[in-house]
Amino acid sequence: MVSSVLSIAAVTLIILASTAAATNHATATAAALCRNSDTPSLCLQISAPLRHVNAWTMTVTAVKEATEVAVQAKAKAAFLARSPRLSARQKSGAEACAESYGDVLDGLRDSARFLATSRRRADVMNYLSAASFGVTECEEAFSEIPTAEFPLARINKQLRKYVSNALAMGDQLKSHW
Repeated sequence: MVSSVLSIAAVTLIILASTAAATNHATATAAALCRNSDTPSLCLQISAPLRHVNAWTMTVTAVKEATEVAVQAKAKAAFLARSPRLSARQKSGAEACAESYGDVLDGLRDSARFLATSRRRADVMNYLSAASFGVTECEEAFSEIPTAEFPLARINKQLRKYVSNALAMGDQLKSHW
């Protein structure tokens, strides 16, 4: 009886030790990858739930998270474009942002597709770069309106961080994986 209890305790300790070692390895890998991000804390936050951390899983997860933010940004821009509180020029700017956020979504979705199918870094980076350009287009739409406050500043800044993080992770992919 005592020996079986000791055996169970020993097995439990071995499992816990191996889990801790795997967690430490994943954390160290994430820290190394996230050093290349403009937003390392966001990068580490995104990596936290991952069991297996490498450039590919980090890129897939970063693209997924950026896509979720882009969906929110596009919805907010479309909502603002219909707001009676905005001037006609501001509504036009919000419409331009909704369209550019749609381009961001297209770029992110295409990069996700290429991550899963082509397995070529150049394809993934091409679409992530296009997504990044869409974020900039929205900012420029409002910069052309004199004295207009940028009502999408917060979500645009958040989206820029997420897309930038996805770019940083994608940049660490090998040419083919």
